[in-house]
Amino acid sequence: MFKKTASVLLAIALCFPALAACSQPIQTEQKASVSQSQTQQDSQYPRELTIYDDKGKLIEQTIPKEPERIVVIGQGLAELMIHFEEQDRIVGLAYLDKSYSKYEESIHQLPLLTDMWPSKESILALNPDLIVAMSSAFTDERLGSIAFWNDRGIPVLTGINYTVGRTIGSFFDDISNLGTALNMEDKTNAFIRDQETRIEAIKSQAAQASQKPRVLLFAGGQNDTYYYYGPSLCIIDEMVEDAGGEYIKVSEDTYVEMSAESILSVNPDKIIITEFQKSDSSAAKDLLMQNPSLKNVTAIQTGNVMVADYTNAIRGSLDLSDLYEDVAAFIHPELFQGE
Repeated sequence: MFKKTASVLLAIALCFPALAACSQPIQTEQKASVSQSQTQQDSQYPRELTIYDDKGKLIEQTIPKEPERIVVIGQGLAELMIHFEEQDRIVGLAYLDKSYSKYEESIHQLPLLTDMWPSKESILALNPDLIVAMSSAFTDERLGSIAFWNDRGIPVLTGINYTVGRTIGSFFDDISNLGTALNMEDKTNAFIRDQETRIEAIKSQAAQASQKPRVLLFAGGQNDTYYYYGPSLCIIDEMVEDAGGEYIKVSEDTYVEMSAESILSVNPDKIIITEFQKSDSSAAKDLLMQNPSLKNVTAIQTGNVMVADYTNAIRGSLDLSDLYEDVAAFIHPELFQGE
C-alpha cells in the first residue's frame, strides 16, 4: 500500500516541471500582447485639435497622450462621455445646468466638484491630463484662459456654445473632437454617420412639400411671459428649416422676452414650446392652448402646438435625430405620418 502511494506522489511531482514549462510561453505571449497593444495605443499620440476660445478665435491644442484623468465642465459634455461609455475617465465634474437629462442617474454617480464654476485650485488638485469644457468657460472670471492651463501642461477641449453660435454641424464637431481626443473615433464616427443618414432622409422627404408653414419657437408660458430663442442660440431652427418649415425670426437679438400680444403679431402657423426642466408635455400644451390671450393665433386655433425637449432643441443631445423626425412629422404630417 505504501509503495503504491509513493509511486503516485512521485508521478505527480514529475508532472509539475512539465506543467510549468508548458505554461511559461503562454504567460510570455500574454505579456507581449499587452505590451504591443500599449505601444500601438501610444503611437497614436500626440494628436492635434483645433478648438475655439471664449472669443471665437481658433486655437491649436496638442493631446500628448491618451487622457486618463479628465475634468468635465458642463452637463452636456458629461452626457457625451456617458453615452460613449467613457465616464470612468472623469475625475471631476462641474457646472450642471439642471436641465432634464436621461443620463441623470449616471451623472449623479460622477465625482462632482461643484454645481457652479470650480476654482482653478480644485481642478489642479485632481492632476488632470485633459479639461473638457464649454468655450465660454475659459475666461479670467471663470476657469482662466486656455493659455493658463496649457502653461501647466494641461490641454483643453472646448465645446461649441454661445461663443460662435449653435448649429447641427458644430454639435457633431464636438462629438468628433471628443472621439479624436479620447481615441474612440470608431464609436463617435458611427454615431455621426447614423445621425446624418437619418437627417438626410428627412431633408429629402421634406423637399416634396409644396408650402412652408411658419413656425415659432419659444420657452416658458407662465403669466403670459414667453422667451424667444434666435437661430444662433438653438439648433431646432435648422430642424424646422430642414423639415420644410420657416423658422420665424422675431428679433436680431438672440434671446427676447415675448408677450401674448407679440406672439399674436407674428401669428405663426405652428408653435413649438419648450421648457428648461423636464415638463409634463400635455400640461404645457394645455396651458398654452387655453390661454385666452392667444385664442386668435392661427396655431392655437388649429391646434398646431408641439412641446419639445429643451436640451435637444436648444443645445442638442444624443437624441437629436429623434427630435428631427418629430419636428418633421409636426410640420408636414402629410409627408411624415407613419414614418
